[in-house]
Amino acid sequence: MTALAQLLESLRPMLSIGWLAAALAGAGALAGLVADMFDSRKTGIALVALGMAAATVVSLAAALLPLETQISGISSTFAVVLTGAGFAGLASVVYFTAFLSCASGLGTVRENIRVPVAALIAVGAVAGQVLLGADDVLVLFVALELMALIAYALVAAAGTNRSDEAAIRYFVQGSVVTGLAVLGLAVLIGLGGGVSGYGELTAAIGLLAPGAALLGVVLLVSVLAFKVGAFPFHSWVPDAYENAPAGAAAFLSSGAKAAAIGGFTVLFARLLTVDPFLPVAAAVRIMAVASILFGNLAALRQTSVGRMLGYSGIAQVGYALIGLAISPRDTLLFASTYAVAAATAFVALEYFRLAEPGWDGSVAGLAGYGKTHRIAALSLTISLLSLTGMPLMAGFWGKFFVFYAAGSSGLLWLSVVGLIGSVISFGYYGRVIRSLYFDAASAAIVDQDEQGSSASLPNVWPSALGASVIVLTGIAPLLWGLQLVYALFSL
Repeated sequence: MTALAQLLESLRPMLSIGWLAAALAGAGALAGLVADMFDSRKTGIALVALGMAAATVVSLAAALLPLETQISGISSTFAVVLTGAGFAGLASVVYFTAFLSCASGLGTVRENIRVPVAALIAVGAVAGQVLLGADDVLVLFVALELMALIAYALVAAAGTNRSDEAAIRYFVQGSVVTGLAVLGLAVLIGLGGGVSGYGELTAAIGLLAPGAALLGVVLLVSVLAFKVGAFPFHSWVPDAYENAPAGAAAFLSSGAKAAAIGGFTVLFARLLTVDPFLPVAAAVRIMAVASILFGNLAALRQTSVGRMLGYSGIAQVGYALIGLAISPRDTLLFASTYAVAAATAFVALEYFRLAEPGWDGSVAGLAGYGKTHRIAALSLTISLLSLTGMPLMAGFWGKFFVFYAAGSSGLLWLSVVGLIGSVISFGYYGRVIRSLYFDAASAAIVDQDEQGSSASLPNVWPSALGASVIVLTGIAPLLWGLQLVYALFSL
């Protein structure tokens, strides 16, 4: 047994508490709100971020406890939320993206609500852990709706007319989806004789005629497709990503989406294994192809960086849906690599928003930032290369395993569509990189690094930290093999 495994084994009694990470995140949010009562906003945000960092470390340790027998490390909290193993592995990513979001300082959020917004992100991260480990459809529904309410608030946190309008549209669409979710749950639980756990529902519904049960499942899958922003339930995504404060969008586009993908994956693995539900898997694959093609082609036409990332997020969900009914582990791995890259990209955009108040949010407006804001520009570049799936980046492994799983399962056409989508994506990601480093800079841009005024600039280290994680996790499997990957994401 390695020294790491021995250390984790000695901490087993503490790390085996499934709600410990959630408690740390909640404590950080509460401490931050108390600090905000005394007008210590920076301290408040720092406390919330500290709680997220602690939750990240605890979740990561719980996923690796112990390395040799990680699959048997799955436990249950209150008999409805699964923790440990892959559930804790993805939870650590959700908490990490929440940490990056809060650590950015949330400078584009209205000043008087920055700490409450940070606390909302912390609560959203806790809801994300519950969502991805839900072993009961009612718990899944409650966690989904809690995250939805938080998402509406995050979009509106910028306090502009456009962000308010985007939040209202998102809320109206989400309210309709909530109604569909209630109808679907009513059908499934009614057919199941009142039980709501995945195991009990699978046993009960497997004995019934497939018609009504299939309707309930289709409604529930449609709801989850809306939450992750898959085509054709995607219309809220570009507006939300473009108009939400970049720091808040860092969590909305990453941790929240990764948790929803995790919940979707667990639903498939636990409930949709009954023969009458197999047509749903075929429908999800069609949805995956449509999301990849639509998201990538629409992103090519965008001039706004935030809107482009919104459409690319639709395509990224399509890649995740490829592996959904094939390999849960590979889907969770992809969701994790996407989440870290997306969070890093938006945190870098948060920096640009604050460092260059005149930036209009366009791709062309980034011209010259590769020279004037070197660290943030490099971090953004690394995150975009990871989203593309370039080798030596974390995103390469996420896409590789999903495409390989599809090809190994006789669905090579899905892998081909995914590869084509990845090639297309370099067109719009590459346009951002070209603007950063090769396009002529505006004369109004001042070289902040050369003038030594970096002390007055916003935090750049969160984006640098995210980029470092992307590179390190992209190189690590080449050096130490895939043991950690299997330990973190095996369900």
